[in-house]
Amino acid sequence: MKTLHVGGLRVDRVVESEGAFAPVDFILPGVDMARVEAQSEWIRPRYLSDDNRLMMSFHSYVLSTPHHRILIDTCVGNDKPRPARPSWHEQQSPYLETLARAGYAPEDIDFVCCTHLHADHVGWNTQLKDGRWVPTFPKARYVFAQTEYTHWERAHREALARGEPAPNHGSFADSVLPVMEAGQADLVREDFEFEEGVYLRSALGHTAGTCCLHANSQGQSAIFTGDILHTPVQLLDLSWSSRFCDDPAQAASTRQALVNAVADTSTVLLAGHFPTPTAGRVVSHQEGFAWKDVG
Repeated sequence: MKTLHVGGLRVDRVVESEGAFAPVDFILPGVDMARVEAQSEWIRPRYLSDDNRLMMSFHSYVLSTPHHRILIDTCVGNDKPRPARPSWHEQQSPYLETLARAGYAPEDIDFVCCTHLHADHVGWNTQLKDGRWVPTFPKARYVFAQTEYTHWERAHREALARGEPAPNHGSFADSVLPVMEAGQADLVREDFEFEEGVYLRSALGHTAGTCCLHANSQGQSAIFTGDILHTPVQLLDLSWSSRFCDDPAQAASTRQALVNAVADTSTVLLAGHFPTPTAGRVVSHQEGFAWKDVG
């Protein structure tokens, strides 16, 4: 994705990894491949490989406003123990170098906003230094929705009490709690406002407290959607929730409301895992919707 301008705001994408990730019927258990093949002219090969694996990206966004620099979602992270997901386990990626090429140092970030607290959206919240997990962005306030934090804190605590493996790949312990302990976290309502025109809105279903970040400036708008949509393939049938959604029915309802609101408008969506060029708009297509790249 090239640098995107939304009115007076600037958006840059920082990619940790990208490529064919997993079979589409693994990510979307309800997928109907006949419907996918019927619209393969726009789905393949950009969003779905020849062997039916979804093309996915793990990335952050930096939203630069006249007042703040907001880093949105922080990928998987380096050195994180994720044995259940080999491609993530103790990963070594040049994420901070990529961030620097986009023009940002960790010290430049004013806010870190996690749309939700899954392991692949919180990883670079912290980095390993001298055997300890410490906040990667030393001057930033880390913004977590209170509902989301409470859900994962309870799940983490109860798993420990039962002697069970920590949920969510153990990411709460190494990527969230150290931020809390450092005093850099703000637990906020789902309508938190960073500044005029830049605010959170609740988007429930994928997790207990998922939020979208809305950015509006000079009559233009963008929405950072997290995992409401994992892939443009879901536009074929908005009921196809991912296997990672806590409440698939609620996630589908949230997805439907979002798509109906932005379809055939100028609003740009910036999803958590869409591959390059990533930014785009929802457009009507046949009896449903399709994806149109921006930039």
